[in-house]
Amino acid sequence: MPYMTTSDGVKIYYEDHGQGETLLFSHGMNSSHLRIKNFIDDFKGDYRLVCYDHRGHGASERASINMNLQRLGRDLRELIEALELDDVTAIGHSMGGSTIFSYVNQFGCERLKRIVDVDMSPCGRNSDWSGGIAQGRWTDEDFMRDMDRIFESPGRADWYLDKTMINPKLANTPAEMENAMIALCGQGLDALTMASMWFSLYRTDLRPAMEKITVPLLYVMPETPLFTMECVDYIRDHVKGGFTLEKDFPGTTHSILVEAPRQVAERVKAFIRER
Repeated sequence: MPYMTTSDGVKIYYEDHGQGETLLFSHGMNSSHLRIKNFIDDFKGDYRLVCYDHRGHGASERASINMNLQRLGRDLRELIEALELDDVTAIGHSMGGSTIFSYVNQFGCERLKRIVDVDMSPCGRNSDWSGGIAQGRWTDEDFMRDMDRIFESPGRADWYLDKTMINPKLANTPAEMENAMIALCGQGLDALTMASMWFSLYRTDLRPAMEKITVPLLYVMPETPLFTMECVDYIRDHVKGGFTLEKDFPGTTHSILVEAPRQVAERVKAFIRER
């Protein structure tokens, strides 16, 4: 299994397959590259595909320090440098989108050719706008209750976030099935990783990074998104390299790369051809 060791000593698992233009995939919180495998596989045969697991996730090493978006942006930079990648189309879902924004905030668009942001805001907190988490509804009090849930049970906290904001249809899950869903959500999770990253996602304001995006950006918005049009419009109004919005994905939620992998892949391929 291929690993890259970061400058602070954490082993990051990655995969590097194929030839051609490079696509790099960055997954969301409490996930891994395997969670979006069907989406990634849709690009096979035409591109060089690079995917990896964030620190604390999947096959990558758990870490007790530097568990924040700033470090995830540096991890991405170090992976790109280690694999000697250039002209990269960086595709990020949820926290993966924030990771790309963190990269740009620290290093600009060096080595990037395009950015694909799948349903992610540059600022999760809703204190001064409504472009943050849960379509602008999540408050600081909600966030603090989330932290309590995480330290009590990461699986229960993940299930709560899933049914409350990620996929509202899950709110109708019968009570007798909830324990099984909580157990499923808790597989592979640990409280430190989840709490650290949820804290960083909510508290880190990456809106200044939008002015530094000098390459074309595609925003993928599901039918039931996690973020409002205020978020989308902010990105559109501040990026410097051009903006494209794709939002015609019936029946999809924040889990769009699992729900409609081929449909999203086709839109991404069209974006690559055109931009």
